[in-house]
Amino acid sequence: MSKLRFSDGITIDMSGTMRVIRKSDGYYIIGQGMCCPVDSIEEGQRIIARFMVNYHRTQIEADKNKQGE
Repeated sequence: MSKLRFSDGITIDMSGTMRVIRKSDGYYIIGQGMCCPVDSIEEGQRIIARFMVNYHRTQIEADKNKQGE
């Protein structure tokens, strides 16, 4: 489990699947070991969707390369 602790007392657990959370100082995308501030829930959901598309595209390409070997 990876946690990020800020000097103002906020602690964010970055483990698990990607999701948007709200803390007292704003919204964050967290999960899979990362933490990224965003302006809104909607922006966070759009960014997560892009990450997932790129992740799946990378997985498909990796599978194709394995089959070609």
